[in-house]
Amino acid sequence: MRLKQQFNFSRGEQWAIVVLILAMLLFAGINFIPLDIPAEAVMNTHQLDSILSLHKTAQDQQEQLRQRRFDIANPEVSAAADKMNPFNFNPNRLPESQWKKLGFADYQIRNIKNYELKGGKFFRKEDLKKIYTVSEAEYELLEPYIVIPTSANAMIAKSVMRSQDEVRKPGKVDKPKTVSHVELNSADSLELIQLPQVGPWFAHRILKYRKILGGYIHKNQLLEVYGMEVERLEQFEVYVNVDTTKIEPLRINYVDFKQLIKHPYISYELAKAIFNQRERKGMINNWQTVKHLLPEGDSLSVYLPKYLNFN
Repeated sequence: MRLKQQFNFSRGEQWAIVVLILAMLLFAGINFIPLDIPAEAVMNTHQLDSILSLHKTAQDQQEQLRQRRFDIANPEVSAAADKMNPFNFNPNRLPESQWKKLGFADYQIRNIKNYELKGGKFFRKEDLKKIYTVSEAEYELLEPYIVIPTSANAMIAKSVMRSQDEVRKPGKVDKPKTVSHVELNSADSLELIQLPQVGPWFAHRILKYRKILGGYIHKNQLLEVYGMEVERLEQFEVYVNVDTTKIEPLRINYVDFKQLIKHPYISYELAKAIFNQRERKGMINNWQTVKHLLPEGDSLSVYLPKYLNFN
């Protein structure tokens, strides 16, 4: 009876014994299981480093691919390529939604529409470059896609001529204007429209081109104004003079790339050469250096030296 009492366990003790027996059986059984695990299957520090190295290499390759798409030597071209979505289009009266689809920003579209409201038309592909907010790189990208039907050009020309010239009644003789001399680099639109054959449209174009140039050096530069013909200039050139002290030259060593390519006498290739020269060799000190930077096949305007400040 006393022996029976010694082996009389409580319920909690019975469960503890069962668990202990099961654990002993489990550990005993492990000894009979072959642990033939390949050594290479065990992750170690060296293999972890290798995996991280492969991951970093993949990231570096992606970054190199991104950099190849963005040409650091031609940032304007790369930026335009990322921005624009070219397709065949006629720029004349193109809806705003289509300009936006091409990739133009809102401020560019506003300038284009203002140009149209003032009577501006696109006779040739190159006329799109007359929109000063359209960069040379953007134009170069879009140029193959610009389609201006030949038949449309004649209609556009007639429309522009009607808007530019006053409609004269048969037999009516215009009274000659009383004209005073005008200084091109300080005149406003009210002074310019007093000149023979210069109405509001041409006055606007003369002032706009003056701003892009930085001022006029010679009255013959008026022939570079969009739409200006020799015959029209001959009607009023005697009444104009030029004060070259009012010119605002470019500080060639400090202006940014966008300012360089906006100047009518500096091509995209020359602007890029000037910019690279500054980055690699420092300041440009004289006109001879600019001449040596001229790309093959490019030409320099005789007026350009007057528009460059090397200080």
